[in-house]
Amino acid sequence: MRIVIIGAGVVGLAAAHELLGAGHEVTIVESGDYGQGPSHGNAALVTGVLSFPVPAPGSIGIAARSVFGGNSAISITPQFSLDYLRFLLRMAWATKKSNFVVGTDAQDILTRMVLDGFAEYQEQGLNFEHHTGGSMHVFTSRQAYEQAVAVFDGFPELKKRIRLLEGASAVHEVDPNLAPDVEYAYFAPDDLQVEPDSVMKALVASIEQAGGKLIQHSPVISFETSDGVVRAAVTSQGPIEADQFIIAAGVGSRGLAKKLGYSLPLFPGGGYSVDVHFEDDSLKPAASVLTDVSHIAVTPLDWGLRASSGMIIGQPEPSVAPTVIDKLIAQVQEIYPDVPVDDVDPGWAGLRPMSADGVPIIGLVPGQRNAYLATGHAMLGLTYAPSTAKVLRALIEGDAPEDYRAFAPARFGAHA
Repeated sequence: MRIVIIGAGVVGLAAAHELLGAGHEVTIVESGDYGQGPSHGNAALVTGVLSFPVPAPGSIGIAARSVFGGNSAISITPQFSLDYLRFLLRMAWATKKSNFVVGTDAQDILTRMVLDGFAEYQEQGLNFEHHTGGSMHVFTSRQAYEQAVAVFDGFPELKKRIRLLEGASAVHEVDPNLAPDVEYAYFAPDDLQVEPDSVMKALVASIEQAGGKLIQHSPVISFETSDGVVRAAVTSQGPIEADQFIIAAGVGSRGLAKKLGYSLPLFPGGGYSVDVHFEDDSLKPAASVLTDVSHIAVTPLDWGLRASSGMIIGQPEPSVAPTVIDKLIAQVQEIYPDVPVDDVDPGWAGLRPMSADGVPIIGLVPGQRNAYLATGHAMLGLTYAPSTAKVLRALIEGDAPEDYRAFAPARFGAHA
């Protein structure tokens, strides 16, 4: 089949790689350069554990209080928009315990494919920077630690993937560079560090070698449709006909879906990161670390480390103030006191696609028979890229298992 993929972030590139490997003819169109936005600036963590959607029980209250200041893993930017209000109400509904369980079970379908997906990339000869350090969620308070671990109690299969570390000696045996007041953690030993630019470069090389086409600086203006079938994507360089279409354009997917008559319940979640360069490997984190108090992620890479923020729901434009970057660097030093910070890149800011229930959106656009969405991955686009590609292939080839319906846009209604 001829397939057009709109969006050359990590999800779109992974889908192209998967579909080309299955013998399809693939063209990717990208409005700018490939691999930009959150595909570039993410936390560089690939996790086989964190299946919990962003809208967790209690998270909306925490986010609402963040409007008035304070550190929070999730915060809300006020907007005066009816669509945004509906989105927040749906997100609040998703935080109900029963809905959170449904969302976690759905997201874990993707999570269970993650590590095998990246191992497959290595077996296929894709050359990209990756490390096998695992990840740790660290705590200075026993109470906070016990509350975090309690979330796993309802998900025994997920809990099997972590190891509990109680006491400073147990924590520092895994990572001796952590601050001495870190006394509790749960450790996911199979998690990976993946430098995102390197894996996207490897995917593009594989796509081109397999005969795929990557057309950059070619935004999609409209679609040609008839009787619920998309015939062509009309780009700034002209129409491109195909048998199947995939919209994998991150936050831009909402506007593209609207061109097909569907109001997608997806809004941007702002985030930012900073890269700290240093050569002394002995000072690097031993694993990717997620902190409890400052709510940042720190990941070791060849050139040093990357630190990244939580989710700023509804942030309209990608921006970050220098004072915020300074604070992020200070938070890195709190958790890793010996890390040198005299060679720091300017901060990156971007918008991540956040679905109303926190679960990725993968499936047919309601009202269309051959146009699919692949978006809404929030902070897990890199992690879920290979899994999403496999779901898309199964959907397009008609052999998707029943449980893949959990990702369908139709779960929000025909018109959302």
